[in-house]
Amino acid sequence: MKFLFLGTMSAESVSNMHTTSYDKRRKMADIVAKGAGGNVLDMTFCQGIYDMVAVMDLPDASSAIGAKAAVLASGAYSTVDILSEFDLDRAGTVQERVSSGYRAVGSE
Repeated sequence: MKFLFLGTMSAESVSNMHTTSYDKRRKMADIVAKGAGGNVLDMTFCQGIYDMVAVMDLPDASSAIGAKAAVLASGAYSTVDILSEFDLDRAGTVQERVSSGYRAVGSE
């Protein structure tokens, strides 16, 4: 299952940015993914609300949450948000099935 990790570097990480490199940070991301039972599909640093985006293939949401907890506990990132993939076709099928019988409050 794919998960997008969106991270904001801590003040300490920003002040130490000159002592690291993409390769070093990618190796750390690989350690996170492998520890959670998966692998890194892609990783990049960016401008804006988030400083880093990593796409990981992990077994399940619990694995992603454990990985997030470890990264936050390290102090490297002040925030880490996780987005998980979903099957758009299946979601549409479920929406159609539920909508055929579900009614809003007062319209039952």
